[in-house]
Amino acid sequence: MNLTKILAGLLLVLALALGLGALMLGRQTANRPVAPVTEASGTSASQPAPTHAVVVAAKPIAAGQRLVADDIKIAQLPVAVASSFSTTDALLGRTTTMALVPDAPLFEQQLISGLALQVEPGQRAVSVGIREAMAAGHHVRPGDFVDVFFTLDGKSDAAEVDSQTRLLLARTRVLAYGAASVENPPLTLAQRQQEEQEAAKTGSSANAARRNTQDAQAARNAATAVLAVPLQDVERLTLAEKYGQLSLALRHPDDSRVPDPALFAALPTVLQPVAGKLAKGEQLQDMDRSFAGLRFKDLATGADSKPVRRPAAVTQAKAPAAPAAPAVPLRTVEVYQGASAQTVRY
Repeated sequence: MNLTKILAGLLLVLALALGLGALMLGRQTANRPVAPVTEASGTSASQPAPTHAVVVAAKPIAAGQRLVADDIKIAQLPVAVASSFSTTDALLGRTTTMALVPDAPLFEQQLISGLALQVEPGQRAVSVGIREAMAAGHHVRPGDFVDVFFTLDGKSDAAEVDSQTRLLLARTRVLAYGAASVENPPLTLAQRQQEEQEAAKTGSSANAARRNTQDAQAARNAATAVLAVPLQDVERLTLAEKYGQLSLALRHPDDSRVPDPALFAALPTVLQPVAGKLAKGEQLQDMDRSFAGLRFKDLATGADSKPVRRPAAVTQAKAPAAPAAPAVPLRTVEVYQGASAQTVRY
């Protein structure tokens, strides 16, 4: 019985000791600061999540609008946006191809690029058909300047004109020739030779030679050329290509001489302005002039010119008429009857 009491006392003392230890451990844990853990990243609140700078639209942007500083802004997004812009410098002055909503990231595909950016204000890019004989033997390259000559054989059904050749457009820039353009020009001779040398070192000279051959073949097979033409000359070029033959004469880029339009009478337009809309002697200009249009007969014969008369067909010569027989002189006789006399011719 005494042994039982002793064991019970020991157990009571052990329980009290365990309870006191648990109480002290709880106080220490409560006094220790615990950093909260975020659900998304699992990092502490003292370490903010990284962000990425992305250029977005600051307001609604219409298609075909030129971007200015107020149209775009930089937003800090929690994730990186592939193929987006991180600075606004590369976007200022670019033109959109589609409408954009506010806070939408901008991408290269939403901005105008290509040959349109090579056309200067007041010009249009016009494609014309070409052949080797009329394009300097296919020695024309994108970026060259050419003179466009216009030839008529005088047999056009559109108007009665004489056979003629004249300069239609002077110092016209070539934007594209065949598949090559000013943005994707063909390799020069030096570049091709360098490529062949590098390919020979790597053992791929056959591929380089084949590509050079393909580029040369593409130039020989070129069927069109794209020219940068002033707006007021687009209708002249279009009519000339339809009813005549164009020739591209390659010229030196430093030769800047051009004809003086003031020396020639302005060609009449198809549409006439409303009476009183223009001052006396004033002519239509720019877009209005192009909208009014041009007739081929005026392009071929010029302003204030009379219709050209074709030569009459050669007819068979008539036999000369036989000379008239010489007249036989008349004879006269006088007849007397009494005191009267009468002259009779026979």
